[in-house]
Amino acid sequence: MPIYEYQCSSCQHIFELRRSYAEADAPTQCPKCGHGGARRLVSVFGAKTGSYLRPPEKDAYRGTPTPSA
Repeated sequence: MPIYEYQCSSCQHIFELRRSYAEADAPTQCPKCGHGGARRLVSVFGAKTGSYLRPPEKDAYRGTPTPSA
């Protein structure tokens, strides 16, 4: 199962969850404040090169969080 990054729309806490592809976009609960409005972020991945992980060359673009209604 892949690991996805989420951000809480209430406290802005960023956290990771291991979820199936089918559950990837489903909102989830924040482990810090308990709010149920956390949304998935667009993440970069690490590629294995030889015997070490190579970090991305540029910082990940996460965009700006959308304000909740």
